Amino acid sequence: MEPVEWPELIELLNEAERLQQCGSWRIDHRSGAVLWSAQMHRLLESDPNQSVSVERLLDAVHPDDRNLVAASVRQSWLSGRPFQLEHRLQLPDGRINLVLHRGSTSCDERGEALFTVGTLQNLNHQRNLQLELEHATQTDAITGLPNRLASIRYLEQRIRELPYNRQVAILCLDLDNFQGINDSFGVDLGNQLLHWCGEHLRLRLQPSDWLARLDSDTFLVVRSESIGNIADALELGRQLQAWLHQVVPRLDTPMPVQLSACVGVSIAPDHGSDASSLLQWATTALTEAKRQGKGGLKAYSTAISQAIRESLDLEQRLARAIEREELQLHYQPQWDRERRLVGAEALLRWHTQRGETILPNRFIPLAEKSGLIRSIGRWVIEQALAQLHRWQHSGHHLPLLAINVSGQQLDPEEDPLDQLLLGLCEQWEIPATQLEVEVTETALISNPTAAARTLTALAEAGVRLAIDDFGTGYSSLASLQRLPLQRLKIDRCFVTDLASNASDRSIVKATILMAHELGLNCLAEGVETDRQLEQLLSLGCDSFQGFLLGKPMAALALEELIRRESAMSPNGN
Repeated sequence: MEPVEWPELIELLNEAERLQQCGSWRIDHRSGAVLWSAQMHRLLESDPNQSVSVERLLDAVHPDDRNLVAASVRQSWLSGRPFQLEHRLQLPDGRINLVLHRGSTSCDERGEALFTVGTLQNLNHQRNLQLELEHATQTDAITGLPNRLASIRYLEQRIRELPYNRQVAILCLDLDNFQGINDSFGVDLGNQLLHWCGEHLRLRLQPSDWLARLDSDTFLVVRSESIGNIADALELGRQLQAWLHQVVPRLDTPMPVQLSACVGVSIAPDHGSDASSLLQWATTALTEAKRQGKGGLKAYSTAISQAIRESLDLEQRLARAIEREELQLHYQPQWDRERRLVGAEALLRWHTQRGETILPNRFIPLAEKSGLIRSIGRWVIEQALAQLHRWQHSGHHLPLLAINVSGQQLDPEEDPLDQLLLGLCEQWEIPATQLEVEVTETALISNPTAAARTLTALAEAGVRLAIDDFGTGYSSLASLQRLPLQRLKIDRCFVTDLASNASDRSIVKATILMAHELGLNCLAEGVETDRQLEQLLSLGCDSFQGFLLGKPMAALALEELIRRESAMSPNGN
């Protein structure tokens, strides 16, 4: 091997230092001679023709760090131990560089220092990468806004710096029906909408306000200026809702998207001084606002927390309701224009072991939200068909039994509904034509293609299909065109004020006319007065259901009703 020449070796070391962005220095403690590498001069941006010294090196250190660096170097000289620290260099033009400074001292057998070698490595590149990484971990990729992690850090700082007798408002804003928009128009358009909302709100908020996206369709606004009390925070919530509702986003959609939002509010220090807790309280208030419906606005209170705990407790109890045999099916009769019994709807009831009766409008939404509706819905179908078989076996013929189906039961990842229903028909020897499946318009939104496929399979087997709560959901005409329906059910909200409200009367009349033009039957729900029934008859409605004609009843009571109706019928059926 050929020996390496010193000039070549020095050039190699200089190139290595340049690539690592580091420089080196050496002190000979016996002679006092100080040596800097060429890259050391570049790092300090010093003149290589000038003499070098330890003092000159310390002069290049930022004044606030100089004493620490000097002490670390001297300690190494005295003890022989290595040193390592990060500090700043102040360059001749005032720029600041961050460096990692390492060094070690070699001593003789008596412990006297012979020489010290040190290196300085420029950390600016690594620090910039670290800052970029921190920015990425604290920024929402879709909107470019800060995320939850950044928000908690910001809120912690604002609370620490909060002057006496000042308030900070924390508002969580959640877009209404964002999932429906995603399902209808696609994820890409949903992301465009989120980005638009971020830009739209940023333009209207104060420069000092904090705006972030927490998750999904939830945004966070923090305001620490001009907030005197919770009323000011709630007024800001109303402004946020108005800003979103008053402008239609410019998006590439088949139809305009009209936005609304729910807002939950907490305030510091009234609701606490911990950032995570304050954010949780605003989220808790948002949950309560969403329970109120679209456009809900709610400030946090301990009563809301209590309501959330009660809801969680109710959900846990509902999960055990089937095994505890607390659920029951009641049946509400359905009548035609001649007051003949033409069917019944199976309705779920919950009577707990504590003696409570939990109303459907309380536990059904909870079952939908928690996913329990899947197992409960299956139980309803199994129980309803078993009961229909018992009536048949005892000679009590019910012309039609209507069963409500959740959109989650039409999910393609679930066991196919058509296989379950038709399998039970075969097991209990029940004609498919004796069953009606009721779905709401909103149940068809999440996966309309799969839902249409399942419902079409049922219709081809003879099961009747009905749209429940017609006119209260979305894509009504599309549903009518896509599915082989037999019946529309007019929602009770249009029936309640039918006698006095001309608008409701016009809607009901148009619905009945449209249904008849399409060859569909119309059933009105919630018929509770003779006046309502008279109006519906005059408008041409085909069948009726409501307290006026029969409340939901237990299986034995309906059996007795079937017996009476059969006895009154001319042919005994």
